[in-house]
Amino acid sequence: MEEENNEKGKTYRKTTNNGSGSAVVIFLAVLAVLLALGGALLLRQMLSAQYNAQVAAIEIKNVSEEKESLIVQLDELEERYTQLSATNQEMEALLAAERRRVSQLRAQLRGDAPSADGTSIAQYRQRIEELEAQLETYRNQLEITESENNVLTSENSQIRESLAQTTARNQQLERKTEELEKKVEKASILTISNLEGTAMRERRRGDEPTDRAKRTDKIRICFTINENLVANPGNRDFFVRLINPLNQVLTTSPDNTLDFEGETIQYSLKRTVNFQGSSQDVCVIWDQADRFEKGYYNIVLFSEGREVGYKLFQLE
Repeated sequence: MEEENNEKGKTYRKTTNNGSGSAVVIFLAVLAVLLALGGALLLRQMLSAQYNAQVAAIEIKNVSEEKESLIVQLDELEERYTQLSATNQEMEALLAAERRRVSQLRAQLRGDAPSADGTSIAQYRQRIEELEAQLETYRNQLEITESENNVLTSENSQIRESLAQTTARNQQLERKTEELEKKVEKASILTISNLEGTAMRERRRGDEPTDRAKRTDKIRICFTINENLVANPGNRDFFVRLINPLNQVLTTSPDNTLDFEGETIQYSLKRTVNFQGSSQDVCVIWDQADRFEKGYYNIVLFSEGREVGYKLFQLE
């Protein structure tokens, strides 16, 4: 039994020793696997971190390049706004406000000015597109305004030209009208003919002409108003100025005066005639109590401020 026990003991011991070795092997195998897995995981994490770092670097580079591109775009946009502002002063306030928006965006992209958290490149690009669209709107407005102004300028030029032509025609018409009025005025002036002064001697059978001063009792002055259909019909005053050989104006009153060429002169007789366009014979009589002087007598006839007739006759 002891042997059996020994045998059994050996057997038991043998069995026990074999189990411990297997456990160690399994432990070592597991440990190796775990180490392999840990190394693989660590390597994977290292590779992932390296990849992410490379991706981040590329993204930062791309963002930086994108920002530089947007800054260049903003510089060009500001220049375009400046050029547009130079061509139109009326929109200067609006265009200046847009230039300030451009400067603010550029400062934010450069990091010189604070910006809203989380503002992306796409948002900056959208704002720049809005500024460009606004610029085009202003440009279109200016083009429309310029076109309208060109039309107005053309119309104003045509109006001025038409006005100048009209003014020239009116001036020409005025000159012709003035010339015509002068012609009409000249044509409407009454003229006389057959102006005669005749010394008359009173006789029972009637007055008879004489050329003797001592026989003369009165002087008859006659004239014909010539036909004039242009002259307005109506009353006309005729003034007879009779001057004796002593160069004296014969008159019945010192108040018998008229204006002639800026001077006040005396007249002898006045006769108002209702002229109706046709020729008309007129006679007036100068009668005086004193005897008539020998010599030459002058007869001057006036009407409407003009001298219209002159006659010289002699009494012996």
